[in-house]
Amino acid sequence: MKKSLVATLLALLMPASALAWGTNGHRIISRVAAENLPASVPAFLRSPMAMKAIEALGAEEDRIKGAGQSWDDDNDPGHFLDVDDALGVAGVMKLSALPRSMDDYTKALASVGQDTYRDGFLPYSIMDGFERVRKDFAIWRVDEYMEQHTQGEQEAKYTRDRVLREMLTLRDIGDWGHFVGDGSQPLHVTYHFNGWGDFPNPHGYSTSHHTHAMFESEFVNAHVNASDVRKHVVAYVPTNPTTSLSQTQIAGLIGTYLTGTNKGVTTVYDIEKAGGFAAATPAAIDFTAIQLARGSNEFRDLVALAWEDSLNQGVGYPEIPVRDILSGKVVPRNEND
Repeated sequence: MKKSLVATLLALLMPASALAWGTNGHRIISRVAAENLPASVPAFLRSPMAMKAIEALGAEEDRIKGAGQSWDDDNDPGHFLDVDDALGVAGVMKLSALPRSMDDYTKALASVGQDTYRDGFLPYSIMDGFERVRKDFAIWRVDEYMEQHTQGEQEAKYTRDRVLREMLTLRDIGDWGHFVGDGSQPLHVTYHFNGWGDFPNPHGYSTSHHTHAMFESEFVNAHVNASDVRKHVVAYVPTNPTTSLSQTQIAGLIGTYLTGTNKGVTTVYDIEKAGGFAAATPAAIDFTAIQLARGSNEFRDLVALAWEDSLNQGVGYPEIPVRDILSGKVVPRNEND
């Protein structure tokens, strides 16, 4: 049944042709990340079918745009962050010191009359995805353990819940990958997001409103593939935290990632100005592949970190520590597992 449901999901998600960091870019990021997940994560994430599902879901958050005004107005700003040239947002915070929650972020912007939905909230789309997947993994750990340590109806119950949790986790990871991927596109992490804009422009960078789509879709579709990106994959370094990561720590990880991406903004405009994208020069192709690989590396790292940190979480309400269940110290009640 599980294989049938996943196969149906894949058939629905695989587009007949590329819709356009764009569809191809997101699918490359997600596929390369899935291929490079460490052996420490559960085996269900490393199967060929899982890799295909994660790849297909990479573009999902763009494909569902246009669902309706309420959906689009609420969710579109979650794909970007208008970062200024001083690596700040609205003059009230730095990427290196992001508030630990969306609520704190919104209040900081409101204090200077800025609107969360104008400046974007990409860091919190990434943070929310991390927290959700971490909880998915925590529940899966308990289901898998209890399945092995019960019999009869209880064993069957935990088997059903584990299978369901695997499908939900795969879906959550695949969808989350879109936002991590957005974070590797330099023009998603700057207020020079579509042409240099109405800012001092001493280098004479393009002000064309076609720049964004050209770079992330047209150029990627025509000149960059997964093989180019795989060349820039780096080895995963385990963290294995012994206590749950704090909100501040997670925000710091995301801020560091987005800061690195922002460093590529002027490079995009330098390459465009020199005609590199138009001529598909090796420098243009390599730069674009490196940015896509930033997304793959980060996505792979965050999935693995969510798995590692899930051991430090709790499940149910009131929460029972996962470690206590896996050590046999506590047997979860049905309503809490």
